[in-house]
Amino acid sequence: QDVFIMNVAFLYGLLQLFNEHEHLGMIGMIGAQYVPPNGIWNEGRGVVGKVIGYMNDLFYMATQEQPYHESKTFMPVECIDGLLMATQYDIPWREDLFDGFDYYDVSQSFEFRKAGYTVGVPVQRDAWCIHYHIDVNMTNYDKYRKIFVENYMSDVNQDE
Repeated sequence: QDVFIMNVAFLYGLLQLFNEHEHLGMIGMIGAQYVPPNGIWNEGRGVVGKVIGYMNDLFYMATQEQPYHESKTFMPVECIDGLLMATQYDIPWREDLFDGFDYYDVSQSFEFRKAGYTVGVPVQRDAWCIHYHIDVNMTNYDKYRKIFVENYMSDVNQDE
């Protein structure tokens, strides 16, 4: 609804990644290699990926690429952002915990990893997508963040 695919070879690239990496369960355009104990993924270490963002009548490039990415087809991450989630396998959503907009992406990333799959972000020479940030509603963000931390970060020292 708010993401536009710009890469004309998107489906080819997606299928190629999944065909070459049987263990790769889900990809997104941006994500974090390490989610911090507070559950806010974009404050974590190893934020990777690339996306063109649009907010307040301005386009901007959100890129977190690092030089060593060029030798790989994707970077394994703990979680991806929900602006675009593509899956090779079906894993049930935790609808018992997350019935709103926030944290469906991070929790699903953890569910895929718990099921033994890798979650990744493809290496992108140019951004594959544009994400329009319109009507961002943060009303329930902290509620779902706390649910996420309680259910998924229990093995980590929580620093809230």
